[in-house]
Amino acid sequence: MKREGHLMGILEIDIGNSRIKWRRFADDRKVVISRGINLDINGFLAEQANHEKPSAVRLSNVSDSKISSKIADWVGVKWNIQPTAAVVCAECSGVKIQYKDVSRLGVDRWLAMLAAFNQSNGPCLILDSGTAFTLDVIDEEGLHLGGFILPGLGLMRESLVSKTGIRLENQVLEPTLELGNSTQEAVFNGGVASLVALAQKEIEEQRKKGFKPNVFITGGDASLLNDLLAYPMSQIEEDLVLDGLSLGCHGKSGSD
Repeated sequence: MKREGHLMGILEIDIGNSRIKWRRFADDRKVVISRGINLDINGFLAEQANHEKPSAVRLSNVSDSKISSKIADWVGVKWNIQPTAAVVCAECSGVKIQYKDVSRLGVDRWLAMLAAFNQSNGPCLILDSGTAFTLDVIDEEGLHLGGFILPGLGLMRESLVSKTGIRLENQVLEPTLELGNSTQEAVFNGGVASLVALAQKEIEEQRKKGFKPNVFITGGDASLLNDLLAYPMSQIEEDLVLDGLSLGCHGKSGSD
């Protein structure tokens, strides 16, 4: 039951290309009070209307900037709070970015890197497999060596169907790293094999330098990639972008 005027933790929001992911932490960030995923802004706001006022709101947005603006307006009217939006900077929480223009780096990739490096305390790879697939490498000193951006598994299949004569059945296969003996298998297996091979290549590059990098895997296809990568120092971190918000949002938002 709501208690009028009672502050209910910190609201953290990850606005992605296809969904809005959120969670509420207790103010000491030790306990997750609630969490959820909404497919659009209206669903998100309708759900938040049923929750108590948070003490702060932090957000990350890689989608339309209008979504952030709508959330900020709603939060301002509903709770009298100004959200804090994560903004990429060249050096933060031990991670150093080499982009000439850091504003060109996706804020979700950056937040995931902050969270991963601060968990790893050493060299690490971050794989995020959602609408797009990204792979980033951080060395032992926190320097971002660079990364790759590819279509995610779903986009790979959609591209083949829309740009070639390939037709896929409605049947959804569980991809493997084996050669396919049907068009369906070849497409499903080929996509995942390319991503796993890329990750294996970068792991091997780090091992040649004498390091055993931790691998953090997030995104909708994280479980599949983790199983097929079969690397003993890999782990699934579903909330990696959200985990980075406390590191990437330097100021605190709050009510007057």
